[in-house]
Amino acid sequence: ALNRYFSAHRGWYITGIANDGQRWNASSSTTLLKSQIPSFIFEILEEHMADKPLGLGEIAVLAATVEDLVHKEGLEFLSMAYEAHNLSMHEPLADEAQEDLVIKTFMLFYTMPWSQKARKNSSSLHAQLQSAHEDNP
Repeated sequence: ALNRYFSAHRGWYITGIANDGQRWNASSSTTLLKSQIPSFIFEILEEHMADKPLGLGEIAVLAATVEDLVHKEGLEFLSMAYEAHNLSMHEPLADEAQEDLVIKTFMLFYTMPWSQKARKNSSSLHAQLQSAHEDNP
């Protein structure tokens, strides 16, 4: 159910949620999500899964939690992209060139997480932006 929801409504594929019609693998999926899901939700989910399958209410809470985590991660990448170029998220960007630079940096950080290390080094970041299309066509 979760895979269908995220696929149909968001176009997302989330690792750990079965997409092949099999049941959700409680042990691997909860381990995968444990570091991200707020502890109280994870504890309730883990307790409930020991007794019976998840109901619609639990699935809705899990879906909302995953959506919130994805949103927070996106904002974090966006903030890092602005910060990498010494720009403020609270001020309008000056021109289309700045907008393009922030978008490209966001996508670099999103698709190649190791590139985030270069955000404090302007020349290294610009080199990665130049070669990103070769690494990730």
